[in-house]
Amino acid sequence: MGLFKDRSTAYNSGDYIELEATNSSGPPMVGIEATDSLHRESSNTPIVGHDEEKIPLGKAIKQFPKIVGYCLALTIVVVGWGYDLVVVGSITAVESFQEDYGARYKGKLIIPSLWLSLWLAATPLGMAIGSLFAGWFQDRVGRKLSLMAGSIISALGATVIFLSYIPPAIGTKRILFFVGKVIQGFSVGILKVTAMTYVSETAPVALRGSAMALIPTGNLTGQLIGSIVVYVVNDVKGSAGYLGAFGSQYIFAVAPFILSICMPESPAYLEEKGEVEKAFKSAVRLFAPRADPLKALEKIRESIAEEKALSARASFMSCFKGTHRRRTWIVIMANLFPAMFGLDLLGKSSYFLQTIGMASSTSLMILIGGIAVGIAANGVGIWIMSRAGRRVTTISSLIGATVLWTAVGISGFWSGPVVAYYTAGSMIAIIIVCGMGCWPAGYAIMGETSSLRLRAKTQAIGGAAQQMSSVFMSFVLPYLFNPDAGNLGAKTGLFYLGLCSIAVVLCWLFLPEMKGRSTMEIDHMFNIKLPARAFKKWRSAEVI
Repeated sequence: MGLFKDRSTAYNSGDYIELEATNSSGPPMVGIEATDSLHRESSNTPIVGHDEEKIPLGKAIKQFPKIVGYCLALTIVVVGWGYDLVVVGSITAVESFQEDYGARYKGKLIIPSLWLSLWLAATPLGMAIGSLFAGWFQDRVGRKLSLMAGSIISALGATVIFLSYIPPAIGTKRILFFVGKVIQGFSVGILKVTAMTYVSETAPVALRGSAMALIPTGNLTGQLIGSIVVYVVNDVKGSAGYLGAFGSQYIFAVAPFILSICMPESPAYLEEKGEVEKAFKSAVRLFAPRADPLKALEKIRESIAEEKALSARASFMSCFKGTHRRRTWIVIMANLFPAMFGLDLLGKSSYFLQTIGMASSTSLMILIGGIAVGIAANGVGIWIMSRAGRRVTTISSLIGATVLWTAVGISGFWSGPVVAYYTAGSMIAIIIVCGMGCWPAGYAIMGETSSLRLRAKTQAIGGAAQQMSSVFMSFVLPYLFNPDAGNLGAKTGLFYLGLCSIAVVLCWLFLPEMKGRSTMEIDHMFNIKLPARAFKKWRSAEVI
């Protein structure tokens, strides 16, 4: 790699071949030399150098204000994702929706298990397909056009959901609602993966972990807004209430469309395409005047040049070849954290709590309270990401979730209002614990593990894995806890006891510590096949 003492050789093992010397500067910057000279003479801009990862979070925010601004703006995509999840997920707990789309079971209105499973699985199924599509699509057309396409498809999905109430036959209503959720999930998959790719490849090392950790915060913010909307429409008689909630989704389709017009294209994407002058202009918009865009672009070019020397093609199959295989599996593992600590059940807690004896309005209020404290926990988690390592926060929070789910499962052997309230309190505690640990840490891991050149496709694979796990959970969970199926109630916590225990073991064995590492350092550590528990103590001086 670019940090090797001898740049003319590479490891001659099963995964590597001897290489010719690579030029870290990549293709010539046609027409930019004069700009470079003028820039250096007329600016006192700080250099984005090797010690960039040593910058404290507060100072990094001041040095890279434009990148911080675009990262914050991109969270609108994640806010929309969380909002859509709650509006089309928790709407099943609204009485007027149950009257139009549900059925009576033992005198009570419920959503039949089959349809509840299909609806809960529809969004993650669409997101899985959309994530894979985004991995290919954004490398063909760029991050801006990918974001624009996702917003247009989002509006289409919202339209189908909104119009699903019109057919008189209840079966047709349910089918249209399912189709609309799949389309909307497809659009969210495109938007989410594109936003994650953009943030992870443009944010400097000092900001990358915290910027990626904003994703669960944005998700919960969207869920909070959506929960408040659902709570309000729960008291509205007839279809007007839930139709108002469905129509509000258009707001989060328009916002990323506008952003896609205003934001600069990713310099890493433009460099990969050989459009060096456009890459420079984009870097100037992102880094100048407080940081040196030329230095930032030089580091991006150097990393891409070295990765091209090791891998001729940037394809989905490349993600599972050589040392990329290990990196891709780590990204997949990080994407599975939400499913393993119980986010799929926590996100549908309003309906789940109703099945174990809690009133509809009370369950919605608890959902709102849980999301609010989750946002606060994520805020603390972002600060923790800037101080502590990914490995220790992930493992410790998963251990905490394991203990809490164990207590929930044991409480399920009793019945009554106390069990429902204890379960609700424990679920809020799980959101707090994981919100400060494995949830934001997982996104930091996703943003720094893969090689720069394969980042879009690796994010797509990881996103697809996350959503397929959510499809599985969303389809299985109603059959575990719904009254007309398994009727496990709070004993469902024992299911998550097993999943969290598995997650702890996997992280202990395979999760490396990459906090504060540059792209080149991470590349080198994986190339020399450093054991996971040796990452933290490894020092870059060994290869400088």
